[in-house]
Amino acid sequence: MVACGEKNSDQPLIPYAPVNLSINITNQEYVALRFNNGAVALPAKGPAGDGGVKGVIVVRQSANTFLAFERNCPYQPYDACALVSLDRSSRLFMRDSCCNSQFDLKGQVTGGPAPRPLKQYSTSLQGNLLSITN
Repeated sequence: MVACGEKNSDQPLIPYAPVNLSINITNQEYVALRFNNGAVALPAKGPAGDGGVKGVIVVRQSANTFLAFERNCPYQPYDACALVSLDRSSRLFMRDSCCNSQFDLKGQVTGGPAPRPLKQYSTSLQGNLLSITN
């Protein structure tokens, strides 16, 4: 099976999976969320709760604004390798190493074959507790 082929506007949508996460942004494991454009990846199943199909990436936009995105790449989402991660060297964008689609820190496509932006989830901050849901 080829992971990346020609761009197809009829790509399947990312399947539905429950998202109900709750994290304390002051915990040491989320230290990246103390700075604007800091990001952390949460697993699909873990101590924070249920995190979608392949997990969630949380990005801090400002002190009170956080964005949360599905890690399942929208290009051929049923491929096992369709996983979006924060670029390790620059930490300025996200990419899928399978098909090389790239996304900015707002989830918008900036390169590659992905036909649509990353699936976004709702976030709510109350004190130090960040809730992420769909």
